[in-house]
Amino acid sequence: MQAVGRLELLGEEKKEEEEIHACDLNPARGAQTLALGTPGERLLHQSSAQHQPARSRSFSSFVAVLTGLSYRHYSIRPTAGAQEGTQEPAATVASTLQFGRRLRRRTSPAGRHLVPVANDCYIVLLDQDTNLMHSIWERQSNRTVRVTQEFLEYHVNGDVKQGPISDNYLFTPGKAAVPAWEAVGMEIVAGQLVTEIRQYFYRNMTARNYTYAIRSRLTHMPQGHDGELLCHRIEQEYRAGPLELNREAVLRTSTSLNNQQVIYSDNNGYQMQRRPYLSYVNNSIARNYYPMVQSAFMEDDESRLVLLSERAHGISSQENGQVEVMLHRRLSNNFDWDLGYNLTLNDTSVVHPVLWLLLGSWSLTAALRQRSAVALQHRPVVLFGDLAGTAPKLPGPQQQEAVTLPPNLHLQILSIPGWRYSSNHTEHAQNLRKGHRGEAQADLRRVLLRLHHLYEVGEDPVLSQPVTVNLEAVLQALGSVVAVEERSLTGTWDVGMLHRWSWRTGPGRRRGDTTFPSRPPGGPIITVYPKEIRTFFVHFQ
Repeated sequence: MQAVGRLELLGEEKKEEEEIHACDLNPARGAQTLALGTPGERLLHQSSAQHQPARSRSFSSFVAVLTGLSYRHYSIRPTAGAQEGTQEPAATVASTLQFGRRLRRRTSPAGRHLVPVANDCYIVLLDQDTNLMHSIWERQSNRTVRVTQEFLEYHVNGDVKQGPISDNYLFTPGKAAVPAWEAVGMEIVAGQLVTEIRQYFYRNMTARNYTYAIRSRLTHMPQGHDGELLCHRIEQEYRAGPLELNREAVLRTSTSLNNQQVIYSDNNGYQMQRRPYLSYVNNSIARNYYPMVQSAFMEDDESRLVLLSERAHGISSQENGQVEVMLHRRLSNNFDWDLGYNLTLNDTSVVHPVLWLLLGSWSLTAALRQRSAVALQHRPVVLFGDLAGTAPKLPGPQQQEAVTLPPNLHLQILSIPGWRYSSNHTEHAQNLRKGHRGEAQADLRRVLLRLHHLYEVGEDPVLSQPVTVNLEAVLQALGSVVAVEERSLTGTWDVGMLHRWSWRTGPGRRRGDTTFPSRPPGGPIITVYPKEIRTFFVHFQ
């Protein structure tokens, strides 16, 4: 599968004669998103990928098409060389709409002055009276959901004599979170490919610097590009900090979804679990926080709002229709044990977490959530630098063979193990006992491959089906495959030597029993079933 994306480069204004060289690497086999932006007005040159220039005052954007496990080179030079009547794409200036600061309102009229920001999948409506998001219209289901976001802080205790404290491992707020801002400013930068909404949250109306910020990006895919994943997400990057002492900062998203204070989140990046709100006599706030390693969502009978994360967060639904994500903490206390082991977490840093939002019907978000999560976790790596007239000649356009997998399979590992491990575990263990450890040398003709089926049974009518692939065809760009042997999850054991454990959980079927049909040993053609992970040694000629 190809990766469609945009690459963003930010920095100081360059001298007119300088050039910028950019290289982006797609480490995955799935669709990715990049943004290429350069300071000032620049001319974008492609070396081996399709591109589409866009208007921007601070950056220029283009669509890059990357095949799996591939890379591309780009050079960006000033527009002074672009001439009328030539084929050179010249960057132009985006439109910027700025709004003055608005004070936080305790009560406000509902949506009297709304500004729309749209792409082919969503229309995001912003309230001019508050500078906050008002609602999102999802085009496919033709439903509008009220959505408002703001930053709040929990004020926690730092004196053990006054009650429970918070530290690295404890979260014990005494009261509900309170708004961490009094004024918010907003600007909208609209380009041909990307529109960015920038909201800046200030602690008071006269503050020079903002403490919190949200940058929300919607992408407008040009015709001819497969932009399903790119279109159906709102990319958000946050800024939080530095915090005041003994504050724990959260982003709260309040919606019109009737979720009954029930959210779903993963605690291992693999399995979603239902998280209902439960009332307790003590510490109900903290006891209703749950881990979100990679994704979470809340829903009602018609729509689902999905949050995808690049890092682990705490997440909770403290009120109906709400979901809040812990972003940052700054804590100090006088507990001797914490002081002795430096567990006070007095962190004055500024953090920049990223969340992607998906809104739509159950069926739409179920099909997109897993693939979008992989795209976020494995975003392409970007390398860039100034060439200043010394740029080497870049390779011309060339056809790269892609490592291509079906959309419901994820390539977890493709690597050369750094040890000479015998495929026969018993033989390897005997050699270790005899002291014949051998030389720690990699076998360059043997590759460790691990494949993961992204979907559960019944999650999607198409993507939840078993997938059959021919590893010889999939890996032909890497060389000629001569043998394939399936291993245990870690690669240590021959899978044929293993006996699956099972235990009885009640009458009938035993836990651990499998409904998958038996598989013939060996061979390059394999089938991966829903939520299954399979590991192989692949031997090349």
